[in-house]
Amino acid sequence: MKKFIKTGTALMAASLLLSGCGGMPELTESQEAMIVSYSAGILAKRNRFQPEGLTAVFFPEEDETEEPKDPEEADTKAPEEPEEPVQQDEGAAGEPEEDVQQAEEPEGPAEPEDGAQAGAVSMEEALGISGMGISYNGFSVNSHYQEGDYFSLDASAGNTYVILNFNITNQTAEPALCDILSKQPIFTLGIEDGQGFGNEVTVLGNDLSTYSAEVGPGGTETAILLFEVPEEAAQSISSISLRVDVDGNGNYIALE
Repeated sequence: MKKFIKTGTALMAASLLLSGCGGMPELTESQEAMIVSYSAGILAKRNRFQPEGLTAVFFPEEDETEEPKDPEEADTKAPEEPEEPVQQDEGAAGEPEEDVQQAEEPEGPAEPEDGAQAGAVSMEEALGISGMGISYNGFSVNSHYQEGDYFSLDASAGNTYVILNFNITNQTAEPALCDILSKQPIFTLGIEDGQGFGNEVTVLGNDLSTYSAEVGPGGTETAILLFEVPEEAAQSISSISLRVDVDGNGNYIALE
């Protein structure tokens, strides 16, 4: 308590000495507040009977601004805005719409029709023969073929022959040679639009594939084509087709 009284007395004496003989100097409000705050702090510090002391009065500085925050900290604490879903146009992604037409696959070559094939030509046209008419005259099925009394053919076991018959007619008024042998044609028989079978090349005089003989003016000769096929394929034939290839050019023959 004595120290408290002594300190207060010293402060009062200091204020009197500073004032001089001319009286108390005029102080601004800011200076008075500083003296009051300092005096109160000293008194509170020395007052043992006031444990809480006296709360110091501080006057905030004018135009005081907040210190800028750390930009990195601000970035980490800033809330993330949810991304807006991108709206896609209908039909641009996902499954195609029903009304979108897909590219059509190219169609393969047309299959030949039964009997009269589409685009079929005559035999003489396919063989490149002029002055002669070669017409189809039906077929027969037999495992044995015989020409006269001196030549015969037998099909292999389990096979049989499909024999196509033709008429060769000289359409001129002069004897003419019908030379098919030099053309070296290859014939292919189609049964029920199934597997094709090549013709048998024989030494028969009436074999159309090797025919080479003179035909009188307006005269007609007969010829055949032999095809060895499995018996099962020849059991019930309802339609056949015939193709001939000459020098790499193939044509279906009109069988009428």
